[in-house]
Amino acid sequence: MKTIVLLLTFLLFGQGSQQNAGPSNDLGKLQGTWIFVSLEVEGARLPDAMLSGSKIIIKGDNFTSISAGVTYEGKMKIDLSKTPKTLDLIFTDGPDTGRTSLGIYDLAGDSLRICLSLAGNTRPTEFASKPGSGFAFETLKREKQ
Repeated sequence: MKTIVLLLTFLLFGQGSQQNAGPSNDLGKLQGTWIFVSLEVEGARLPDAMLSGSKIIIKGDNFTSISAGVTYEGKMKIDLSKTPKTLDLIFTDGPDTGRTSLGIYDLAGDSLRICLSLAGNTRPTEFASKPGSGFAFETLKREKQ
């Protein structure tokens, strides 16, 4: 269960060279609450029931991930100069304090795709999670206000 919660948290935030939340920066567009639609871990899709109630809240460059009664918090950094755009999740509170997860993301309106490395320093290069890859691929939607 801890691995699932970690995966849910990993897939939303990043580290990079651009941090302003101006109109040309996705950081401003990422603000709000994101609900998990699907999650694949090393090619295996998790059942929807395991994602029920899981969400990520982004405020400024901070994130909070809540899933299965566990809360993770941290900073996110994004880099718009890369293709695909990159993100790093830097965990500052919760079970993974001190850990950083490297990923890529694609934001299209109220839909967000994220692919993250579960461990190590390898950043995914495509939006896929294959058996043995060490990657998780998430699809999220913005919570309606």
